Amino acid sequence: MTDTISRPKNSTIDRAENERDRGVVLDVRTGEQGTLAAWAGCFAEVWDRPRERLDRLLGLLSDDIVLKAPIRPPVSRGKQAARRGFEVALHGMPDLRADIHRWRGAGDTLFIELTFRATIGGHAIAWNNVDRITFSGGIAVERVAFFDPTIVRRAFFRNFAAFRQLRRMRAAGREGR
Repeated sequence: MTDTISRPKNSTIDRAENERDRGVVLDVRTGEQGTLAAWAGCFAEVWDRPRERLDRLLGLLSDDIVLKAPIRPPVSRGKQAARRGFEVALHGMPDLRADIHRWRGAGDTLFIELTFRATIGGHAIAWNNVDRITFSGGIAVERVAFFDPTIVRRAFFRNFAAFRQLRRMRAAGREGR
């Protein structure tokens, strides 16, 4: 998923790539470790079928994960809140998926460019997103999602079916509190 370019051996880029490929935790439940490339690969696999792989997604994240996004809630703290947030989104958009386009990492930061897709009110929508994942001690401790929420908001107010879908999603979120 990363670009390959030709360059002299032992260059600054080589040293940066070695730094980038130091170990990160691929599954906090087992302690399995790998590279940022492997972490990005696991993330891509999860978002291919997130309903079936939610536990795998949560296995990539620390127990104290902080999730930030330009939607409600804007910040979630902890794995239980993360689980609930993902469950609510998947309840409201059961066919939610994401295609990973590329990633780039350095030090304790990984950026992943992706496009989310879902059906809202009978219409397929897609929105571009960049996730910034921050690692501490090799464990993902923060995910900040950067996207324009207007695309999703407009889709939920497009027609009555979409608005009903939004109300069901919000009700599911309130039930979990």
